[in-house]
Amino acid sequence: MSARLELQSALDAEIRAKQVIQDELNKVKASNMSTECKLQESEKKNLDLLTEIEKLKKETEELRLEKGVKHQDSQNSFLAFLNAPTSALDQFDIDSIENFNLSNTPSRDEEAKSQIHSRSRSPSTASDMEPIEVMDHPPRTMQTPTMRSAYSGSGLLTPKPKAHQFVVKSFNTPTKCNQCTSLMVGLIRQGCTCEVCGFSCHVTCADKAPAVCPIPPDQTKGPLGIDPQKGIGTAYEGHVRVPKPAGVKKGWQRAIAVVCDFKLFLYDLAEGKASQPSVVVSQVIDMRDEEFSVSSVLASDVIHANRKDIPCIFRITASQLSAASNKCSILILADSENEKNKWVGVLNELHRILKKNKLKDRSVYAPKEAYDSTLPLIKTTQSASIIDHERIALGNEEGLFVVHVTKDEIIRVGDNKKVHQIELIPSEQLMAVISGRNRHVRLFPMSALDGRETDFYKLVETKGCQTIVSGQVRQGALTCLCVAMKRQVICYELNQSKSRHKKIKEIQVPGNVQWMAMYSERLCVGYQSGFMKYSLHGEGNPISLLHHDDHTLSFITHQGMDAICAVEISNKEFLLCFSSIGVYVDCQGRRSRQQELMWPALPISCCYNAPYLSVYSENAVDVFDINTMEWIQTVPLKKVRPLNTDGSLNILGLETIRLIYFKNKMAEGDELVVPETSDDSRKQMVRNINNKRRYSFRVPEEERIQQRREMLRDPEMRNKLISNPTNFNHIVHMGPGDGIQILKDLPVNLRPQENRTMFSGSVSIPSITKSRAEPGRSMSASSGLGSRSTAQNGNALRRECSGGSCGTKRQPIASPSDGSLSSGGMDGGGDAPISQFEREDSDSPRHSTASNSSNLSSPPSPASPHKTKSLSLGSTDHVGWET
Repeated sequence: MSARLELQSALDAEIRAKQVIQDELNKVKASNMSTECKLQESEKKNLDLLTEIEKLKKETEELRLEKGVKHQDSQNSFLAFLNAPTSALDQFDIDSIENFNLSNTPSRDEEAKSQIHSRSRSPSTASDMEPIEVMDHPPRTMQTPTMRSAYSGSGLLTPKPKAHQFVVKSFNTPTKCNQCTSLMVGLIRQGCTCEVCGFSCHVTCADKAPAVCPIPPDQTKGPLGIDPQKGIGTAYEGHVRVPKPAGVKKGWQRAIAVVCDFKLFLYDLAEGKASQPSVVVSQVIDMRDEEFSVSSVLASDVIHANRKDIPCIFRITASQLSAASNKCSILILADSENEKNKWVGVLNELHRILKKNKLKDRSVYAPKEAYDSTLPLIKTTQSASIIDHERIALGNEEGLFVVHVTKDEIIRVGDNKKVHQIELIPSEQLMAVISGRNRHVRLFPMSALDGRETDFYKLVETKGCQTIVSGQVRQGALTCLCVAMKRQVICYELNQSKSRHKKIKEIQVPGNVQWMAMYSERLCVGYQSGFMKYSLHGEGNPISLLHHDDHTLSFITHQGMDAICAVEISNKEFLLCFSSIGVYVDCQGRRSRQQELMWPALPISCCYNAPYLSVYSENAVDVFDINTMEWIQTVPLKKVRPLNTDGSLNILGLETIRLIYFKNKMAEGDELVVPETSDDSRKQMVRNINNKRRYSFRVPEEERIQQRREMLRDPEMRNKLISNPTNFNHIVHMGPGDGIQILKDLPVNLRPQENRTMFSGSVSIPSITKSRAEPGRSMSASSGLGSRSTAQNGNALRRECSGGSCGTKRQPIASPSDGSLSSGGMDGGGDAPISQFEREDSDSPRHSTASNSSNLSSPPSPASPHKTKSLSLGSTDHVGWET
């Protein structure tokens, strides 16, 4: 009875447990159904929200287009890949990037007030602030080819907003464009600013600026980042330190670094909290460079740096000269290790994006070392010219020299007077130079460049000459040479008379001549704040290339800029390059383009090689395309100076003075053949004994022997001196044991008629006697005769063969040399002693033979398949067998 009660209680307990589980399951099902309903409602709401977002995006885009603001794709923005979870830069503090103000400019109201105050107290208001006329009617057209722009409202039915009142402004500190975020590079007149709201931008960006004045705060600044398709915009900026000019050992100096337009800009910054950077760019590194790289440094890389600073230092590398060892490296010290990691990450990420988008490399010149820097003539070179693709003319402190770069020959031309400038005149087969202490012009015939003794022609009236230029007039019928001396230019006609020149004209210039060239049979002369065109034939009036009626160019006269060069773009347009800016004018001297050419740093000189303008500064050479006005390349060479008018030859004035050739990658061929150079070549100028004007630039014999000894001491260099075998003719047609088998299978009893029978590939085997080698036979050291008594072995073999059998116990047969088996006759040197044959080189190709040559490097094989039935010997007197 008790057992039945226990079972009943257990059953009840189980039923209750199942009921509890059923209740819980029902609750879970109800909760699940409720969750599914909520999920469906959420999905529906999400779809509605997405639809609304897309609608708002479209409306926003339409509003931006109506207001004239060009929206940058967020995927192309630098902030987009900074915030991406897969980016290596997601730990960066974006706020610090957005809030950093490079130019430290005040707020819009303060800036507008400061502009008003500066206009009232500045004596050069016309040059600093140039007004741009603004009109309120809808058509937005350009008034004149000057800097005047017109802006209209948004075209809506609302009241017309005020238009911007833009004025051209010269900024004193590096400033970014509020429209495209790129730096406004230049020394003066970098951009324009609205006098009302303070919106600053490039002159070319003024048309794209929001048409509302004042601009809403959310449209004041464009998004921080670089557009990878166009390569414009600023990605990152901050304070850093760079080594002082004397090196890291002397310490670090402050600088501001800006990553803009896929370039790294460095601006020097003086010590002190209130100091502001100058607009002059101290260094520019282009990220499009093939050798561009960014990395941290080790203690061994910066041995003179403070140990605490090493974790905060990173290095940027770019190409310098074409040689792999010539690279430009810049060390940069960040404020902290975290800041260094940000810089390295930003630059590497931008470089990756640059490669991914495959922006075109626009570089034009590849700098190469033109000749060996150990040539002493290079150190004092003042000017140079390329004569042909193998010869260059160098003018230095010691005179005029012609260097043959491929033959290492040097020719002195003329006397030992200092040469300041060289001008080649191929049409008259002359070379004009400015030489001597008094800077006279001398004419040398081109035949003097070959080392011939010729007379030169001195132009007596040219004392104190500053520059010379030559050109053709009257459609090539006349060649003129123009010589500038202070404010005077004397023009000479070059002819075939005894003196080779005739004075035809004198020209008075408004100022001291600073530059001179000939364009379209006219002489173009540059002086301070101006350029003039003069006719060389006829009495035409001079034409000023800066028209006095064009007030947009008046700032050039007011500021007193030096004239650097002028470029004739076409017969209707010129580019005038001054020390602070470049302007485009028409043939009458009126402005032809609204945009101006901006120099990143103070120019020292300019060279033109159509269509590229090279602007030389203290730390680099900047290359511009004058047609598109694009800054396309920066060559990071410090203290480089051009030696000729097109800038193809340059002198690099560093610790090792080098002659640099700028190879134009766009040209079809090389203007100059560049030889291989070395800094430790040990070459010296050696005068020719027969001609005192000729020199050779080579390593002296004593130095050559010393170099060879040093090379032999180095095991690696010694191995390079021993070349691998290249001629295998002596083993090509040989099999292992063919020759031995031929000798073994020869018949023993030879009849005279068999001796006289010759087959097509006859074989001569030397007979070895006590006194001499048998005539008509040859042997070599490889026959192995030196290892045994030749006379005894020869006589014993002869006795065995004469008895009708060679015997069962033969001596091992030695290997005949390659020359011992010859095709088609016998040798004539039969009387030569054996020692002579032993000295012969058996590996020489002249010992190689045809198909029946033998190689007896292995013993004979009795089962050899190569057997000869009969063999006739070329001698009827004696048969000698080598043993």
